[in-house]
Amino acid sequence: MIGAKIRSLRVEKGLTLTELAEKAGIAKSYLSNIERNLQNNPTFEYINKIARALDVEQERLLFEADSAGNSELQNDLMNFKKALAQMDDYQLEELMDYIEFTMWKRKQIN
Repeated sequence: MIGAKIRSLRVEKGLTLTELAEKAGIAKSYLSNIERNLQNNPTFEYINKIARALDVEQERLLFEADSAGNSELQNDLMNFKKALAQMDDYQLEELMDYIEFTMWKRKQIN
């Protein structure tokens, strides 16, 4: 969970909750709620502020690392590459159509 990672990194860097909140420019109570997993969905804006204050990449807060040090995202990308390699031309074309449609739909919403 993101809260545990933030707390662990904060303690590792010798920062108090108050110091990290001030350094990140966020409310101490909000940071406390994140660390205690009472706030499970902080926005990317807040994750970015906390990551910068901890001097780490956002990905380190967002994704779990496995025993080889790969993040969930890296593992997902490796699995995606394997799946792509097994697809025939028709399947790849269908996938591209789906991706293009999804991107178009997202633009319509925003």
